[in-house]
Amino acid sequence: MQDWYPKKLVVGVQGTTGTYEFMKTVFGREQPFRYAEFGIYMADTARNVCQLFPECELHLFDFNDAVQRAETKLSAYPNKISYFGNTQKFNDSYNWSLMKLIRQYEGAPIYDYCFLDGAHTVAVDALNYFLCDKLLKVGGYMDFDDYEWRLRGSSLDPTKIPAIGDQYTDEQIDAFQVKMIVDDLVRTDHRYQEVVRNKVFQKVA
Repeated sequence: MQDWYPKKLVVGVQGTTGTYEFMKTVFGREQPFRYAEFGIYMADTARNVCQLFPECELHLFDFNDAVQRAETKLSAYPNKISYFGNTQKFNDSYNWSLMKLIRQYEGAPIYDYCFLDGAHTVAVDALNYFLCDKLLKVGGYMDFDDYEWRLRGSSLDPTKIPAIGDQYTDEQIDAFQVKMIVDDLVRTDHRYQEVVRNKVFQKVA
């Protein structure tokens, strides 16, 4: 199924300020590092990262239409930006692009910061976490958006987007799936240390 995803989401025009404000505390303005963002939507978080860190290299992942918007919006910035788009087919996602990157870099860690702000579901983002972990350097950061978000009551509520009812059970629609990933996968991994409550974790081993 194509083009089921809503065109408009409830997202602030400055993106996720908590992400780039935290990044200012751990990266210097002229410091080179590599940042990956999953679920860029209008690319406003990425735009702020570009402005704040001119030496940062960005890898941006989302549906093809969001990637095309970002290429236009971010064209003025001299940063090295790589774009990874995927279709809206139910079993396609940015995880396919990550698998190809793992093969390309032969499993070597390449990221200093991963911002997971995509599907917000266990089906997609549990695997996203494990693939990002594979590519995240020791000392790098894993950042999760919307800890208390769920499908029910969101822009993806099945009453608004009927395709959601085809993809998920009622239990899954009502579950706080980002919270599940953070609590049951990240917090239980001794290699990660929480640095911003319910949001940012540093890979320490």
